[in-house]
Amino acid sequence: VGIKGVNWFGMETGLAIPFGLWENMDNGTSVYEIAAFLARNKFNSVRLPVCIKNILNDVAPDKSLINMNTNRAVNITSYVTTIQSIVKALGYRHITVMISLHTLDPKKSGGAWYSEALGVTEDDFLEAVDILTKNLCDSEYWNILGLDLKNEPADCSWGGATPDWQVGATKIGNHMLDGCPNWMAFVEGIAGSGTITLNGEENTYYDWWGAGMQNAGAYPIDLNIESKLVWSPHYYNTGVSPAWYLYGGGTQGEEGALGDYVELSDEDLKYNIEKTMDAMFGYLRESSSYAMVMGEFAGLYSKDKHPMLTTKRSTDFTIQIMIEKGYAGAYMWSLNPESAYQFNPADTYGHFTEGLLEDDWLTPNQVFMEGIGALDAIENLTLFPCFPQEIEE
Repeated sequence: VGIKGVNWFGMETGLAIPFGLWENMDNGTSVYEIAAFLARNKFNSVRLPVCIKNILNDVAPDKSLINMNTNRAVNITSYVTTIQSIVKALGYRHITVMISLHTLDPKKSGGAWYSEALGVTEDDFLEAVDILTKNLCDSEYWNILGLDLKNEPADCSWGGATPDWQVGATKIGNHMLDGCPNWMAFVEGIAGSGTITLNGEENTYYDWWGAGMQNAGAYPIDLNIESKLVWSPHYYNTGVSPAWYLYGGGTQGEEGALGDYVELSDEDLKYNIEKTMDAMFGYLRESSSYAMVMGEFAGLYSKDKHPMLTTKRSTDFTIQIMIEKGYAGAYMWSLNPESAYQFNPADTYGHFTEGLLEDDWLTPNQVFMEGIGALDAIENLTLFPCFPQEIEE
C-alpha cells in the first residue's frame, strides 16, 4: 500500500498532546474532524512525533489544550492512554499511524538515541520502545505501522565514530521487533556532507537533517526479521535553508540568507533536486530491496515570496521525483498551521508559518492541498484495510 501522509506534531513537546484539539468558538478542531478531513482527501497515514521522557514518565497532557466535550474518545489520563486513543480515533477512518521517536527531552530533540547532557541513556531509550510495544502491539491498535527509530540523528556517524547510527538503528530496530514483530522500522539518515557535480561544477553539499544515507549501502541495517526496514529520509525546500543547489547563484549572508539570489528554470531546479536526492539517499531505491517513504518534506508552500516561486516549485519537483522513482510514499510537514520556517524568500531571514490547515485549524489551505494532491499518483494508494490477526506471544 502506498502512503500519502501528514505529520501532526505536539506530543513531542512538554504539552504532551497533538496540537489543535482545543476546539472553541474561534479555532481548534477535534480528532474526529482531523481523521475525517484526512480520509476525505486520500491521506491514509499520520506520522506522530513523541518524546522519550514523556513516554518514560507517562506524562499526562496539558488539559487546557483539549476540548473534552468534542474529543470524548481521547483519554488524557496519561501519555500512553493519549497515544492509544489518538491511534484508535484515526483507525476508525482507516488511517494508519507511524510513531516517530522524535525528541529525547520536551525542549531538546537530541542528535542521537541517547544523551548524557539530556539525561537519557541507551537503556532509557530502549525502555521507552518497550513501553510502546507492550501497550500498543495488539489488534486494538491494528493501524500502527511501526516506529521511526529516531528523528534526525544529526550527531551520529553512519558506520564510523560513536555514536554510530548504523549500530543504533540496528539495535533499536531489533529491540522493537522483539516486542512487536508486526511493526516496521523506519530509518532516517544522519546529517553529513558530500561533493556533487552539477552542470560541470563540483561543489560540497550538506545533507538536510535526516537525509544523510550515503553510507547506508556499504554499512547496512541488519534486522532479525526480513522486510521490516523502511528507508525514511527527509528533504526540505528553501524555506528551511536556501541551499546553493536550489539557486543559480547568490551571496551567503548573515543567518544563512542568500542575497542577490538567482532563481533557476524548472528544468534546472528539478535536475538539481533529483541529483541531490539521489546522492543523499535516492540511490538506495535502485541498490536495495527496501521501500522508501519520505518521513518529512515540503514546508512553506502557498506563502512563497520568490518571484518564480522557488520554494513551492522545490516541493512540487520533490513529489514528481518521488513518483517517477517509485517511492512508496511520503509524510508532508505538516498538518499544523504553526509549522515555522526561516527564509522567505531566500534573502530574508525571519519567522514564517504555514500548514496544511489554516490558522483556525478548520479551513484547508487550498493551494497547499492542491500541491500535496500530486501524491495521489503514488502507486497503490488506498485507505488501509484491517485484517484481524492474532499476534504470537
